[in-house]
Amino acid sequence: MKTKAETISIPYTYGDTIYIKPISDVHLGSKQCDLKALKAYLGEPSDDTYYVGLGDMMDMVIVSDSKRYRKSGDGIESEDIIGESIKQWVDILTPFKSRIIGLGIGNHEDNIIKRCSVNPIKILCEQLEVTYLGYSFLLRLQFREKDGRGRTVIVRGHHGYGGGSRTQGADLTKFSKDVAHFDADLFLYGHVHKLQYDTVPRLSLVGDTLTAKDKHMVICGTFLKTYSATTDVTYSEASGYPPARIGGAIVSIKPNSSWVDISVAV
Repeated sequence: MKTKAETISIPYTYGDTIYIKPISDVHLGSKQCDLKALKAYLGEPSDDTYYVGLGDMMDMVIVSDSKRYRKSGDGIESEDIIGESIKQWVDILTPFKSRIIGLGIGNHEDNIIKRCSVNPIKILCEQLEVTYLGYSFLLRLQFREKDGRGRTVIVRGHHGYGGGSRTQGADLTKFSKDVAHFDADLFLYGHVHKLQYDTVPRLSLVGDTLTAKDKHMVICGTFLKTYSATTDVTYSEASGYPPARIGGAIVSIKPNSSWVDISVAV
């Protein structure tokens, strides 16, 4: 059994910038999933770009889920909602599999585990031969130069929790409480279908040097439209949630002489 922490070695040449693209709340299989926007976000495979999954990659709202299932929102044509969802993701991610740090689950996949005793993300990871991360995880990103020097960045990832908010700052406040409990540098959250970024100032020692090492908190976005373009109502629309901004965050990490520079585009 794997531990809750994974160590990932990332080679670099001084001056390089490494990009991390979290894949969060895609809800593939819903008619409201913006597949075109997802593919634009993923881009083309590149040696300087890595991907990590934060769950709800698959919608998979099955008929027995009476609270959320609507025939009008089901974009899977076959009867095999689980199998077809996995196949679609295999087709999408196969070109990127050597750049995938790992994939985690969200509440939608966890609902399938509870109802069907099947873990679709774990199956997807096995087919892609990538690491399964679970619902929350810690990653140790070790950036290594050819001469052996390196920098380490600790990542705390969690699919997210709680109901989606209707105010701009509520989710940042909610997740900032989690940030306070972990000694990490980069915090990635999903679930609430927001695309937001904030920092928590922090000072730390790198060797004998007092260095600014802010905590970076990212709510990683969604590719699920809140409102449909027809008279068919969505779950989010019926719940009165505000329109979601479609897209994902891009984290840039550039090793420097003392540690690394981290910036986030949302």
